[in-house]
Amino acid sequence: MPVYLLKCPDCGHQFQSLVLNGAKVPEIWVCSECGSRAAEPIGERPSDFHPLEKPHGKGCPCCGGY
Repeated sequence: MPVYLLKCPDCGHQFQSLVLNGAKVPEIWVCSECGSRAAEPIGERPSDFHPLEKPHGKGCPCCGGY
């Protein structure tokens, strides 16, 4: 799942947004700080493991895999 790095040109806030695999990438990004609809992607980084999905193989109780 790609994690997009975003920046709002209105308030300068930088934040991250996760886009699920197979989901359409949003055409409009909303700033999580000021609510502006002008936020823009400035990069992408590999997603981290879910805290309970690390290679220990136990699964995730909150997602039903436990």
